[in-house]
Amino acid sequence: MKQWHLDWLAVLLQRMRDEPAATKVAATLVLVAAFYAAHRLLRFYIGRLVTRPESRVNYWNYSRSVWALLGLALVVAVWLEELKTVTLVLAGVLAGILITGKEVFLGLAGRMSLAVADHYKIGDRVRINGVCGDVINIGLLYTWLLEVDYDHGENQATGRVILLPHMWLTQHSLINSTLGHEYVWDEMELSFPLSVDGQRLVALLTDAASRFLRSEVEEAARNVPRLGRTFAAKDPPVTPIAYARIVLHGSGHQVLAVTVRFACKVRSRRVLHSALTLHLLALLREQGIPVHQSYPYAQPDASPGAPEQPGAAPEARSGEGKAREADTAAQQGARRGSAG
Repeated sequence: MKQWHLDWLAVLLQRMRDEPAATKVAATLVLVAAFYAAHRLLRFYIGRLVTRPESRVNYWNYSRSVWALLGLALVVAVWLEELKTVTLVLAGVLAGILITGKEVFLGLAGRMSLAVADHYKIGDRVRINGVCGDVINIGLLYTWLLEVDYDHGENQATGRVILLPHMWLTQHSLINSTLGHEYVWDEMELSFPLSVDGQRLVALLTDAASRFLRSEVEEAARNVPRLGRTFAAKDPPVTPIAYARIVLHGSGHQVLAVTVRFACKVRSRRVLHSALTLHLLALLREQGIPVHQSYPYAQPDASPGAPEQPGAAPEARSGEGKAREADTAAQQGARRGSAG
């Protein structure tokens, strides 16, 4: 019985070798099976990578159409006598598609890198090529972001939805503000006259910031070390710190600039910065420590080097203006008289 099966298989292979039609039938069956398996595999990965139902269905339909066209073209090529010519034409068409649609292929390459490297996920805040926002959906060629107008601070949410093309992932650097943990380090700078006690001032601001941010510091101390468990990164200090330096102010005078550095959640950066600023200003006012004004108020004066009194300046300028008007009127009258 076993020998009979072997003889039947040998006869079948011999007939396929002798008859070209049988070979083409076998090649057609192999192509159909291969393209069906590839389509099912691509459908599986699209189902895993695309989270939006409408986009997932569209990508499934698009992939099915592409595989069907390619499979049909190859099957036709198998059954045509001029196989070489058809293959060259098909290769030219594919090369033209690759050249004219390079953005699509770059987007697919970026999506593959996103799937492998896991640059971000839904809910992360990312910034790339001048665009910043929170990830709300990840598609095959685009990522949907809820825009944040960061203005070098990532503060103001605009409420607009923008699309991040995945080809940017192969061309630009990506910043993920919430990778590992959702904390960033913010700074505020205050200027003081050089006459203040700098050492006491730095200690006062450091202690005040630590007390005001006690709950945030405790939470940051629990969450920031998570980054070191995933990456080869050291745990940065999360306690507030203040440091001083002498800078040249815009008014032309040297001042003592004290910078307060603290950790905060990226999405509460604006609110926390404002609250801490008001708290420190109230404390400085209570302690009687003067804060240097950014733009000192000065009244303009006709004669340089002679400051005028704020109360008398309006009247003086008003009197000078009336005198100039009287002189101008007299000169115009004299000109008209001489002309007449």
